[in-house]
Amino acid sequence: MTTQHPIHAKLDGMIDPEERDRAIHRLLEEERQRMAADLHDGIGQTLSAMKLAVGRLRQLREGRFMEGEDAIFDYLAERLSEAMNEVRRICLDPRPAQINDQGVINAISGLCHELCHGLNPLDVSLTVRAHENDIPLPLKVAVFRILQEACCNACKHSRASHLSILLEADAEGIRLTVADDGVGFTASPVSPSQRGFGLGSMRRRAAMTGGNLSVRSRPGQGTRVIADWQLEEGANPPAIDHTDA
Repeated sequence: MTTQHPIHAKLDGMIDPEERDRAIHRLLEEERQRMAADLHDGIGQTLSAMKLAVGRLRQLREGRFMEGEDAIFDYLAERLSEAMNEVRRICLDPRPAQINDQGVINAISGLCHELCHGLNPLDVSLTVRAHENDIPLPLKVAVFRILQEACCNACKHSRASHLSILLEADAEGIRLTVADDGVGFTASPVSPSQRGFGLGSMRRRAAMTGGNLSVRSRPGQGTRVIADWQLEEGANPPAIDHTDA
């Protein structure tokens, strides 16, 4: 049994848990922005230089390709372009300030547009049954980041062809539901195969903002991610229905 030092107990009593969680949330976003800047200034520029070098080398070898060399250049150029697009996508992700200025609903619509028109297009249906003001400011980033992670899973792991997104607010609270028609998996919290799915990260982000996150999935039957936050008692926000196909 361990005994907490009196000064630690006093400090814990002085710190508002909600303010602590908000501070941690801000630090996480600041770190994400720093990493995005490092990617842009470091890896992004390196990839650009490599692509230019590959193109120049191809020009020098033009007309003197040995068997198979032309296909190798094509492969290198394609892989470098994909890597550059991935770095660019990470660096251009909406930041909290942009979400605050433009709204989380607009940010979600932009993400859906990218999914529909990206390198590997995905059929996406978006339904929003909420006003922008229905979503408290501290939750806007959490909603977007959880959606972003769920969409990333659908693209990279689930091999889905269709993604259905629902954001709604009513008297009970705010809910985000992301469902795909992918391969699914056995939903076990201790399964090593899920480590690459970011489920722990989504759950922590939901919990940090006072919400809950559940994942429903079965092999061959797709995956459904549900994040919900309860509103204060007595809150009854109006709702609208806006659907994008």
